[in-house]
Amino acid sequence: MSRRLAGRLDASEFRREFDRSSGKVRGRFDASVSGFDPDPDSSTSHFSDPSGDPLIAPLTTAMVDLTTRTLNWRPDGSYHLLNSAVERAWDFGRGLNPLESTSQLRQILSLDPKLKLLVGHGLFDLATPYFGSKILLDQLPAYASPDRVKLVVYPGGHMFYSRDAARQDFRSEAEALMK
Repeated sequence: MSRRLAGRLDASEFRREFDRSSGKVRGRFDASVSGFDPDPDSSTSHFSDPSGDPLIAPLTTAMVDLTTRTLNWRPDGSYHLLNSAVERAWDFGRGLNPLESTSQLRQILSLDPKLKLLVGHGLFDLATPYFGSKILLDQLPAYASPDRVKLVVYPGGHMFYSRDAARQDFRSEAEALMK
């Protein structure tokens, strides 16, 4: 398949094809996590995210516990970790096509020479791949030098900071940036 597509697999194809011979699929939020393909012989792919879906119940439970017990806050309604209605209603802005934030970043960096930026990514994140950020950051003007704008990539997925070592390293990077 990779040869037929000249190596240009999209994330969903990669997730299914990477370990297809074992009947496994990869996670979107963390491609280092795998799970079984429920329909390995099907020509279409409909499978849950093995790196995200199993976390919904424990993270929801933790959030409800935090809000009700620790913060003593009891909002009306139920809590949804991933709320598709909110996602569909999100306003991504008007007039920019395609959506982007690099223009604003250039403006901010040009106006504030003391501003520093740290961008953190997980190596195995297929939802927001680090290389897309790398390409955009590499195209910034010279005033966005490496001492001002830094990209760091850690083992892990979309929430790389859920791994203790990555979280500690990211914190150290942030502290060093602020000194």
